[in-house]
Amino acid sequence: MIRSPALRDLRLPVLAWTAVALVSIFLHGPVPLYSTRSLAVAWEMWDRGSWLVPLFNGAPYSHKTPLLPWLIHAGWLVGGVNDVWPRLLMVLLGGIVVAQAGVLARRLYPQRVGIAANAAWAMAGFWYFFLFGLQVMYELPLAVAVLGGLIALCRRDGEAWRPWWPGVALAIGFGLLAKGPVALLHLGVPLLAARWWHPAAQAEGRRFAKSALLALLGGIVLFALWLLPALLLGDPEYREALLVTQTAGRIKDSFDHAEPWWWYAPTLLVLMAPWWWQGWWWRQVPALWRDPANRFAWTWVIGMVLCFSLISGKQPYYLLPDFAGFALLLAVAADARPRLGAAPGVVVLVVALFLLAFPLYAGRITLPFPAQLGWSLPAAGGAMLLVALAMLRWRRLPVLAAGVLVACGLLHAGATPLIRDQFDFTPTAQLLGEAQRRGTPVAFLGEYQLQFHFAGRLQVPLAALDEAGARTWASAHPQALIVVNWRDEWREPGGPKPLLQQRFRKRWIQVWRAGDWRALPAQQIPLDPAASQLRYQPR
Repeated sequence: MIRSPALRDLRLPVLAWTAVALVSIFLHGPVPLYSTRSLAVAWEMWDRGSWLVPLFNGAPYSHKTPLLPWLIHAGWLVGGVNDVWPRLLMVLLGGIVVAQAGVLARRLYPQRVGIAANAAWAMAGFWYFFLFGLQVMYELPLAVAVLGGLIALCRRDGEAWRPWWPGVALAIGFGLLAKGPVALLHLGVPLLAARWWHPAAQAEGRRFAKSALLALLGGIVLFALWLLPALLLGDPEYREALLVTQTAGRIKDSFDHAEPWWWYAPTLLVLMAPWWWQGWWWRQVPALWRDPANRFAWTWVIGMVLCFSLISGKQPYYLLPDFAGFALLLAVAADARPRLGAAPGVVVLVVALFLLAFPLYAGRITLPFPAQLGWSLPAAGGAMLLVALAMLRWRRLPVLAAGVLVACGLLHAGATPLIRDQFDFTPTAQLLGEAQRRGTPVAFLGEYQLQFHFAGRLQVPLAALDEAGARTWASAHPQALIVVNWRDEWREPGGPKPLLQQRFRKRWIQVWRAGDWRALPAQQIPLDPAASQLRYQPR
């Protein structure tokens, strides 16, 4: 067992990650489309009393399982519906993941006292984990479940390995509730390869396999306590999508996020930046591979990358629950070489200089941006310059990881005026919510991804229409509102005008009176007729 004094060295990386994330996540509101969609699903379930079946614009949402909405609802039961608790929840879950990486390292390398802190720092120093952790998304609850299961699997009593199988069962159940069957992949790869790395599986293979099978069945039973009632409440299309389409439909010729088999190779070079951009790391890979103590980490990361490479649907965040495996290898490598390379400090230095020079090249940027960027980016660059100098001076993993973490927080803070200007749908959402509460119908031209539902507290589904359908609908409801995603800002001096328009990325979100919009020239915005079907709901 691990005594709490042995984990005191995890406090600093956990507190550092939590503090930077806590400040960053409250610099602006929830960002579309990930956070706004997750909050909207939780809001629809809450508003309609659909505690078992997630909803998407009024329809059953087969892409998601309910653990994240339930965690959000738990906070809302205490403090009412708000966007503060979901953000606090994400920071809490992220801090738990950082701590779990250290605990897992401690169990795998009990004789090497520096590995646990290094693993926690490495986890905190992954830029993608930090920035994605600021989104209200399903991967963080899944990561907590996966790491919890692996920690239970690697439980030790002195020198003996004694897996805590009830903990593995709970992890499987909560992982399934967090993200569905993919949880079995994250936990299944280390379990299936246990004879190669787990001493208990090597000593008593048959007993280990039976215990693993019972844990799997126990986790599935826990999952079934939700799944069976949800299937009974849902319609046939929801049942087919939940049981078949959302898993099988992504494995081969995916309907969602299809990429070639080699896609994760270049993607990982970016996700693991700047750690994999260094010669000292690659020179240590052969030694890391030969060391039997690292078999678990290699099995985990290589197995997961290969499995996800064979699956047609791919996204960078699919690997997020497995980042701790990369953190383990980085921690072991850093333990063997206390003074690391200069690449992390150089990268932060280059970014700092780029931000400091923003006033010099701002005039060449053709796209409009808020004037506040003229001082926020240079200010962030100045602070990052100090961070980079510290990283170049003290090239130990904790310093470098903390430097990357703080640099990400500063970059995010510098970009906050732009995020607020182009990614805050609150004005549009509130206008639509007020219209709905007056009984005014609202439609959306294109694929609606719930970007207005939570901020506007919408209670009636929006009609998602193609161009032809929208014109027919507008003829029948001339006083209703229609939301369009148009290429340019509306600047016509005479004639009808949108009730509201705001920039989103390179386009403009406009709210029109339906009759006024009906009289405008065709905008030629196509919509797949199948977009309203469950299997085509946005991921």
